[in-house]
Amino acid sequence: MYNFDSLSLKNFIRLNYDFLLNSSVQKVQQPSRREIILNLRSCGESRKLYININPKYPHICFLNEKTYQMRALEIPKNPPMFCMQLRKYIDGARIKKITIPEYERILEFHFEVYDEIGQLANIVLAIEIMGKHSNIILYDFRSKNILGSAHNISAQKSSIREIRGGIPYIYPPKQYKTDILKTSYGAFFEVIKNADDIKKTLCEHYYLLSYPLCEIILEKNNDPEILFKNLQETISLNDTSALLELWGEDEFNCAIDNYFAKIMFDEIFAQKKTTLQKVLKTELKKLSNILKNPPDEKKANNYKLLGDSIFNYIYMIKEGEDKFITPDGVEIPLDGTLSPSQNAQNYYKLYAKAKGAYNYGYEKYINSKEKSAYYEEILFNIENSSTFNELDEIRSELAMCGLIKEEVKKEEKISLKSYECEGFEILLGKNNKQNDFLVSKIASGEDIWFHAYNCPSSHVLIKIKKDSPRLTPKVLEFAAKLVKDNSPMKNSTKASIIYTKRKYLKKPPGGVLGYVTYKNEKEIVI
Repeated sequence: MYNFDSLSLKNFIRLNYDFLLNSSVQKVQQPSRREIILNLRSCGESRKLYININPKYPHICFLNEKTYQMRALEIPKNPPMFCMQLRKYIDGARIKKITIPEYERILEFHFEVYDEIGQLANIVLAIEIMGKHSNIILYDFRSKNILGSAHNISAQKSSIREIRGGIPYIYPPKQYKTDILKTSYGAFFEVIKNADDIKKTLCEHYYLLSYPLCEIILEKNNDPEILFKNLQETISLNDTSALLELWGEDEFNCAIDNYFAKIMFDEIFAQKKTTLQKVLKTELKKLSNILKNPPDEKKANNYKLLGDSIFNYIYMIKEGEDKFITPDGVEIPLDGTLSPSQNAQNYYKLYAKAKGAYNYGYEKYINSKEKSAYYEEILFNIENSSTFNELDEIRSELAMCGLIKEEVKKEEKISLKSYECEGFEILLGKNNKQNDFLVSKIASGEDIWFHAYNCPSSHVLIKIKKDSPRLTPKVLEFAAKLVKDNSPMKNSTKASIIYTKRKYLKKPPGGVLGYVTYKNEKEIVI
């Protein structure tokens, strides 16, 4: 993973300086403790400046709609205290000056605002992109007093630099390195000539150089003179090719935005998946304990057989006997204080009790078996999900089942993936909510429904219209392959897929979400 280093920060400001300078703050939002969004207006357009100080991936960039969704940004109804402070001081203000302290990963926006008594004040928003020490600090430029910060750092946490409201703002301790733009080739050569690891030596000795950046520059040419020249050109930002290659895109902001959005998406998505999977696995473990011990009717039937035997041989049983052995050699324990008839009635009572227990256990066993199959299908749907919206739909389904204590939200619009093949529209449902919506709301009688045979899978539907062309094997194969790719059999060499018309599907009363029975099905092997 690449870090948003000092040089990347400098290049970002260089490229966006014209927009940022004199831009006005239209809105301040704080999705989380480590994220700030400044809605800026300048040059006839509005942009969202995103500031992230998470130690894992601190960075700054302008967001677009796609990356906004990838980051799963949610604006809280009640803004945090620091957000309220920012709104108080800089909401509606213009950025009058932009500075980056020399050799630092600190970006400062200077705002000219009027204070409570109507005097012009210079308020500075300092954004420190420094790994685990990243922070956002608001301070008064004249008094240097801190007005607020995203993280307060007490003297107990740091003996070097304290950050909290009311104390002076000071810069972090300086690094003792060399500016490669202010050094000679001779001095540079002395530094690297005996170096075992040139990349490490360059990073430790010179400002603004990161390990990945040095690696890219060295790959092009490691001749000392050319290397020295390339490093100077890169640091002075006269040549940004290495930076662009580092982030992997042509447009710099887009590169930064997409790179970190992907990292954040992967991490947040994995966390959401794990949370839902943990809930289901806990329930499946409980059900597995029930399924390991299926109810046995043998005990109940044995009581009935004993009762029947007593009546069959009642003429042979004497009063007061504590046991009776049938002609077949079966020993029947008896209560000597009771008559043979009363002993038989006792066994029938035991039979009725054991039969009731068996019926209860059997019903519980069948119910657990159905639940287990249903939860296994949801587990597959979680693994097969690719968007936050799909996971939210599954979370809502679990809330409906009572597995998650969460208010069931109003039914939102469900969107299905759509494909086209030879003029036919083919729809894919990736979870039980989508599957149920597909069958209940979208499908008509003549539409063709597909599902994996005896296996959890997505539901696929070929829409059949009055003017639809004749259905070809290619279309059927396309739909069947779509089912296979969205089932646990996606990596199998063969998969059995069944299909039938929608009119042959039936939703059983009280059935789980997305469950249907079918008839008149055909099979296709993919």
